[in-house]
Amino acid sequence: MTPIPSPVSQVSIYPYIPDAPIVVPAVFVEGSGTYSVGTLGLSIFYNLDLTSGMPKFGGVHAGNKYYAIGKDASGKELQTTWLTCLKGGDAPQFGRTTTLGQPRIEADATTSNSADIAYQIHLSGITVDMYVNPTEPLIVPLIEGGKGIATFAGLLPGGTWSVSVAGGERINPLHLGMPVTIRGTNVATGKPFNIPATLVTRNTGTVAEFVQVR
Repeated sequence: MTPIPSPVSQVSIYPYIPDAPIVVPAVFVEGSGTYSVGTLGLSIFYNLDLTSGMPKFGGVHAGNKYYAIGKDASGKELQTTWLTCLKGGDAPQFGRTTTLGQPRIEADATTSNSADIAYQIHLSGITVDMYVNPTEPLIVPLIEGGKGIATFAGLLPGGTWSVSVAGGERINPLHLGMPVTIRGTNVATGKPFNIPATLVTRNTGTVAEFVQVR
């Protein structure tokens, strides 16, 4: 299910502290923007994008975990799951991806949490082509007219792309390990979006999955 961003208002952002016996003050208040939850295959995607609000006590910082309390379009109170801050400042963005049935490996104090930092772009009209050396005048289409979600996980410059694609027409067969290039239309902006990486086919099923291999 491709999520439709829903308006939210009166949003307060709090640091996420697991099993904390106290409630710490909000570090961002009076926020407004959109919140969306969507699924694709076994993955669940959460995004909170705020366009206004006021930082407090130093505000939010990219890479740290937070949760939000606010009101939806009907005025009903909502509370998000914990989310990772993707961009700080006066218009912060937050995101999280979870996979059903996949055990979570808890990080210790020496383990980087950069893999938790993820941002999703919902795409329509997706075209998947087999990767061909750019000097060769050849295009081998694999999927046309698909829809799905592109995820960038990690921190620049070492982050990686992954893309899940459902539907569309299978022009030529997919094969595990096949290198591909992917482009589509950003649902949020209506503008073309090219994945700036070569990806490898990881799953050829109904929901095809592609990952960047470094």
